Amino acid sequence: MKSSSAARSGVSRRGFIAGGAAALLGAAGGVLGSASVANAAVSYAKVPKLPGEVSRTSDLRTKAGTLYESIDVSILGDMARIFVPHSAPPNKYAWVPVVWFYHANNSSYTSLSSAFLYGAEPAVDKGAIAVCPDYAGATAWVSAPAVRAQTNAVAYMNSLWRIYYSFGRSNSGGGALMCWAFGNNLLPRQQGMYLASSVYDMMDVYTRGPSRVGPAYGYDLEAIQATNPATLPQSSWTGSRIRASFNPDDQTVPPQQHAIALLTLAQPVAVETSYITHDGGGTATGHTVPGWVHTDMLKAFQRWANL
Repeated sequence: MKSSSAARSGVSRRGFIAGGAAALLGAAGGVLGSASVANAAVSYAKVPKLPGEVSRTSDLRTKAGTLYESIDVSILGDMARIFVPHSAPPNKYAWVPVVWFYHANNSSYTSLSSAFLYGAEPAVDKGAIAVCPDYAGATAWVSAPAVRAQTNAVAYMNSLWRIYYSFGRSNSGGGALMCWAFGNNLLPRQQGMYLASSVYDMMDVYTRGPSRVGPAYGYDLEAIQATNPATLPQSSWTGSRIRASFNPDDQTVPPQQHAIALLTLAQPVAVETSYITHDGGGTATGHTVPGWVHTDMLKAFQRWANL
């Protein structure tokens, strides 16, 4: 493993590649035990019923023993899953950190309980709320409905909690919406974001596979560019904190066009731009998210703020 960071000093794209030569890392973070259920019955004793609530699993317990509720809500028609620790019921007076998760393409809000579980539960152990909206569906990318779902989710969370910090974590295709949200300062008191093998430049994705992206935008190139985070100016990243993990040889989301491009642009004005590399885990395309990414993400969040 090699890790590198830069803060307010010139770094070339070639420098990012050369400084981040890949090395094999074990997926230790992916072999943790899953959440256990202390009580299968639905309970509103610790966390009251939320607006738009559809269902919940009560009294889940993290590996560390923290009790929380897993609650599915409908936010103006867009589903979202929220992990609420018993220590952080809705409260407009007490500060609480929130981690926003951005699911991969062809995934959904239920990723909070699968792909993101081993990052979300340790955040819950720290007293944070974890939330993963559906963002208008599995293949909405950064289309108008996806952006609208994001802004609606922010309004919903703000209506219930006094958000101390917002952190972001994306997998793969979810990175584009996360970058758009952070680059436009859409999240309350946003503190930093973590991209795991994630998309940044939507036009690059469209060029590589028009049928993957086109339907969400009606094959309108102007619409794709209108919310393409790669079009945001450098000033959008002033004061930002960005960390990325990627395989330099990823064929699905080539880091030169995505993570490295973003880090290079943001680095002169950001508080932190850093990255860590992996070898792709033996996958055919080199596109994967190793289990240790959850631990690396949490270390970054704790470095950036009090999580």
